Amino acid sequence: MQPSAREKEFAPALLLAAPQPLPADFPACLERALQGGEVAGVIVDASGAEAQARLSLLAECVTRCHQHGAALFLLEEPALVIQTGADGVLLRSAEGLEAARRLLGLERPIGVIIARSRHAAMEAGEAGADWLLLGEEEPFARRLALVRWWSGLFVLPCAARCETPAEAAALLKAGSDFLIPPVAIWHHPEAALAAYRGLLGPPRPARAAC
Repeated sequence: MQPSAREKEFAPALLLAAPQPLPADFPACLERALQGGEVAGVIVDASGAEAQARLSLLAECVTRCHQHGAALFLLEEPALVIQTGADGVLLRSAEGLEAARRLLGLERPIGVIIARSRHAAMEAGEAGADWLLLGEEEPFARRLALVRWWSGLFVLPCAARCETPAEAAALLKAGSDFLIPPVAIWHHPEAALAAYRGLLGPPRPARAAC
């Protein structure tokens, strides 16, 4: 299930943040990570990739993701989404939402990163974001509080980073729809992701609009 979607019953899932800069052998590593299932999408910052190689590298990542029912989101590069056939974009703020929507249309989902501001989260939702990454670079306690507040009031899906399975469990209990495990999982993705997959549990009722 992609981050922009919501059904009557909703199964929490993983979002994977790719390492940066993107290594040349990343598609093979990505394949190993996706084989276990329960990955809704992959977030890629392609800014550090070699310019001549990144289009083919990203196209291969898109293919791997689609083979496993996952979406690929590019950080801050909506035009590159079109070039590579990626599924959507993740913006660092809501300021670029209007321009990204004009370029990508309504079918490609747009996520927005929110640091600490509840007001910024509400503004991004009102501006048409499809999902939010909450509490970016905030201490865990503040991130958890932001997720709990958002999920208690709003339908729009939210994601949050977690550094450990214990943090993941707390975020799920608070209502996070998507978990972003630490980048360290790429060293041994099969074993590292097993602990997070084991926490996801069965589908739960979708949040009702207030």
